[in-house]
Amino acid sequence: MTMSEMWPLLRPLSRKLALVGWASSAAGMAAGLAIAIASGTRLSPMMNALQAVAVASMAVAVASFVTAASLQPRRTAQTPPDPRDGYDSGGLPDTVQSFLLGSLALLAGAVVFALAGLVLRSGPSAQSVAFCQVFFLGAAASGFTFMLFSRVAPQRGRN
Repeated sequence: MTMSEMWPLLRPLSRKLALVGWASSAAGMAAGLAIAIASGTRLSPMMNALQAVAVASMAVAVASFVTAASLQPRRTAQTPPDPRDGYDSGGLPDTVQSFLLGSLALLAGAVVFALAGLVLRSGPSAQSVAFCQVFFLGAAASGFTFMLFSRVAPQRGRN
């Protein structure tokens, strides 16, 4: 089952909240990257404003994805899975599983930048904090996308 086949199975409110979450994630990542790339050792007032945008975007993204995933009911297994869907045994389709793997990889990046910021003698820099936000937002978007689509994706091998 592809993502385009699963999209109509999401409730309209869940789809709208997911779109808000993805847009907020993109805005937060753009703001974080602007800070990480364009800022010096100290943040200017404009960069402080971008930092506030990144933090607000992170909050909106997480809140909208959690709400979307909680409002989406689980798919019931009333019909056996179609063998033409392309999976063989147990678990979720590969397209859905890839979001979980992507989330874990991005979360590992956030941890690396957080640890790098903590070992600096001067403490975390604006850049390390911004990169943490970028990786965390990517991890959140990917992880919550996994949660949202795993609720509607048919489980492999279940009747």
